[in-house]
Amino acid sequence: MTDNSPEQRKAKRLQERADQLKQTAEQMSGHVFDMYGRFAGGQPLLPGHHSYRSARRAKNRADAASDRAIDAYKAAQRAEVEAKRAKAHADAKDGIAAITRTRSRPWEPGDFRPGDIVTVRVFETSTSTYRVKRVNKKTLTLDGGGGGWDDPKRAYDRVLSRTRDGITTTDPEQENTTP
Repeated sequence: MTDNSPEQRKAKRLQERADQLKQTAEQMSGHVFDMYGRFAGGQPLLPGHHSYRSARRAKNRADAASDRAIDAYKAAQRAEVEAKRAKAHADAKDGIAAITRTRSRPWEPGDFRPGDIVTVRVFETSTSTYRVKRVNKKTLTLDGGGGGWDDPKRAYDRVLSRTRDGITTTDPEQENTTP
């Protein structure tokens, strides 16, 4: 897992942006607290009093600033979620890449037999585990659990590991390697 991958750099930039937004929101909140200072004693606005118009304007400005501070907090929270999602995506992608990089050769049909348990890459960063139902020339037919109608097929380059007789192998050349 390198910090130099494009996904890791993107996750770091997003986290920095989220931290910046959070700091801005906290500053805005402090400013709003100061704006409401005029009303801290609980003195109500008195219609008809000479200070009413300026007090109403001050209260309206404070309310508007409060709304902006709340919006800034929400933006910071959204940015934090996006940064965490990007970090998880980058870590998963780097983990899958590390597994495939360490192989001495690609998986082949001779490396499998029905009944093996395989972990395969489903999408770019997600994996699933299946039992091998049939070994084909270009793909594995996997048991989807639905009686045959939903049995997925996966190409050999998507296989990350194979488990046979309780032994998990990530490299087809090394039969007794455990991850």
